[in-house]
Amino acid sequence: MAERRFLLFSGHNDRAVVALCRFFEQVALPFVIVAAGKADAIHRTKWASQVAFNRLDAVVTVEWLRLLTGSLGGELVYCPTTEFINHFVLTHREALAGCGLHIGLPDRAIYEALTGKHSSQALMTGLCADLQLPATQPDGQWHAPCVLKPRENVRAGRVLYPVLCPEVTDLQHALSVLDRSSYFAQDFIKGQSHYLCAYLARNGEFASFWQVNLMQQGGGKSIVLAQPCANPGLDEASLFRGLHERGYHGAFMLEVIAAQGRLHYIEVNPRFWGPLQLALDVCPDILSLFAREQGFDTPAIVAQRPENACYAWAYGAQQPGVVVHPAGLALDARARERRLLAHDVYARDDTRALQACY
Repeated sequence: MAERRFLLFSGHNDRAVVALCRFFEQVALPFVIVAAGKADAIHRTKWASQVAFNRLDAVVTVEWLRLLTGSLGGELVYCPTTEFINHFVLTHREALAGCGLHIGLPDRAIYEALTGKHSSQALMTGLCADLQLPATQPDGQWHAPCVLKPRENVRAGRVLYPVLCPEVTDLQHALSVLDRSSYFAQDFIKGQSHYLCAYLARNGEFASFWQVNLMQQGGGKSIVLAQPCANPGLDEASLFRGLHERGYHGAFMLEVIAAQGRLHYIEVNPRFWGPLQLALDVCPDILSLFAREQGFDTPAIVAQRPENACYAWAYGAQQPGVVVHPAGLALDARARERRLLAHDVYARDDTRALQACY
C-alpha cells in the first residue's frame, strides 16, 4: 500500500504549521511540507528536510495540485491551515477527486456558512441562545466606532479580512481604499476576547478548551499573548450538537467578546489557528482527534498543567499598535514582557533561529 502522509503548506499561518510539525514529530506520524519558496522560514527550522517542494508563486490551480500530488506520490492528507487553499479545494473538490489528495473538510455549504462573517451570524445565534450579535449599521449610515466585515471571505481570488475602525479617521481611510459593496458594518464591541478552540469529529465526538486573549496585534490581527481559561458562559453542548447536526466536522476557533454581562459573537474560523501551540500544550486531544479522523493511530500525549501554560508570539508583539486586553492589564508591563520572551512560540530548539525575530 502506498504511503499516507500529511501535507502542510507553509508560508501561510506559519505558527500553526510549526505546531502541527511538532505534533506529527511527537507522535511519529509522516508528513511532508510544500514551502512558499526557498526564502520560506520553514527552511530555518528543524523540519527543513521535510520540505519536498518549493513553490515559485502563490498561484493555485487544479492542474498544479494534480502535478504536485502526483510528483509527491502516495496519499496526501490535506491539513487545513489557510482559508485561501481551503476555499480552493472545496470549490474544486470534484475536479481533484482521484489525484491522491485526501480532503477531510466538510461539505462546502456548511463550511462557507460557518466561515462567512455574514452568513455565520444567523447560524451561530441559532445554535447558541446565549450569544448576542453586535448591532449592524444600516448601509449608507456607517459610523465609527465600527468593524467592517467582508460579506464573503474570498472574492476575486483574494482573502478579505475585517477592518477595525475605532475612530472616524480609520473609517474614512477604509472607505477610500475598500470596495464598500464587499463589506457590512457592525458596532465595535469593547470587552474581553475569548476563543473556544476545538475539533469536532464526524461522529459528534469533540475535544476543546478555552483561551483568554491578553495581547493582540492592532487592527484585530494576530493574538500575541494568551493563556487557558474557563468557559466564559457559552452553552457548549448546544453548540457542538448543533454543528454536528448541520454536518460540520473539523477544526474551528470561535471568538466571543464578553462585554456588559453578555457574550457577543465575533467570528468562527473553521481551520487550524495561529495560537495552535497552546492546544498542543494543554489540549492535545484536539490534534489527536484530527489525526484519528484521517485514519492514523496516535499515542496519548500528556497535557501541561493549564496554570503553567501560556502562548506567546514575541515578534508579533513588537509591531506597532498592539492592544492589551483587560485580562492582560491585570499583569504589569514587565510581567507581559517576560511571558512574551519565555513562551515565544519559536523559543524552542526546533525553531531557535526564528525566536523573537519572526
